[in-house]
Amino acid sequence: MTVSELIEKLKQMPQDALVVAEGYEDGYDTIKSVYEITLADVKKKEWYIGIYKTLRTDTENAFKAVLLFADTKSKNK
Repeated sequence: MTVSELIEKLKQMPQDALVVAEGYEDGYDTIKSVYEITLADVKKKEWYIGIYKTLRTDTENAFKAVLLFADTKSKNK
């Protein structure tokens, strides 16, 4: 995805939403998709777990975020 493509997709998202990406391991991949998701803080933080987790929208302390999805865990990139 190019910068101009990313900008166009982000214009469609809530402008005050937090932007997140998948973490863990090494290297870089291109962004494949942009999604609106619902997150909350992780209570027990381990070094290998991100600081947020996905939730249902009706969960207490949930908030909207925008995921820049690189599909890094897929074997068929």
